[in-house]
Amino acid sequence: MRYALLLILSLWLNASCEDAISLDLPTSDSRLVIDALLGYNENNGNPIISGSVKLTLTAPFLAEEVPPALNGSVTIIDEETGQSYDLTESQPGIFGINFPEFEFNRDYTLMVSHKNQVYTATQQMYHSPTIDDVTQGDGFLFEEDETEVVVSFTDIPGEQNHYLFSFGFSNFLVVDDEFFQDAQLTFSYFYEDVVPGDLLSITIFGIDKDFANYANLALVQSGEDTGDGPFSVPPANIRGNIINTTNHNNAPFGYFAISEFDTKLLTVE
Repeated sequence: MRYALLLILSLWLNASCEDAISLDLPTSDSRLVIDALLGYNENNGNPIISGSVKLTLTAPFLAEEVPPALNGSVTIIDEETGQSYDLTESQPGIFGINFPEFEFNRDYTLMVSHKNQVYTATQQMYHSPTIDDVTQGDGFLFEEDETEVVVSFTDIPGEQNHYLFSFGFSNFLVVDDEFFQDAQLTFSYFYEDVVPGDLLSITIFGIDKDFANYANLALVQSGEDTGDGPFSVPPANIRGNIINTTNHNNAPFGYFAISEFDTKLLTVE
């Protein structure tokens, strides 16, 4: 668990030496974090499934690394057919997707087993629009060496929608269609530290309102530029949609979502 620590230092001006101070930071039992955002693209009859299921453990404040959750297992169940698919651990705590394809209007259950406890969440896949256009602009937000990318997409008509944009480099943006329902939206995103020749990947996911709220909280409290992404180790007070069916008092952190996605690539000029 991450903790905020307030240190009050008393400075003795007449001290003639420095003493080393050893701090006993508070600790607690680690909790499981399940990061499972899965993307699907029909790809003209050759389906693409992206993403993975990542299992980690909460770590004490000031820990240099987030430990993987070892000796776990991950299964995805198609609730309509009853078919279950055991995922393969490709790296410690990371399970790749060996699922043939997802279908709309069908329930899928994620089941994770770890240390004799079972965690589950059930979701359907949400539609995503395609990205109409991605171009490089010449504007900047704060610094002149920023790179502007102009993105255009058209809202899915006839319903309230929520979208998650990924701009690479662990940068995300949540958008809802309250002010542009059934219309096209064009907006600018500004990159730092990219140079001519860099390949940028801009992806849109269709998500539901609950995941949009969760993602917004994670982005606000964790920040966008967090290395592994703000959804990997969310702050302790953000609860996702995954429950512990063995022990309800030991709820995990994280979220399970299935989203249709579309991606456009842009080479920086």
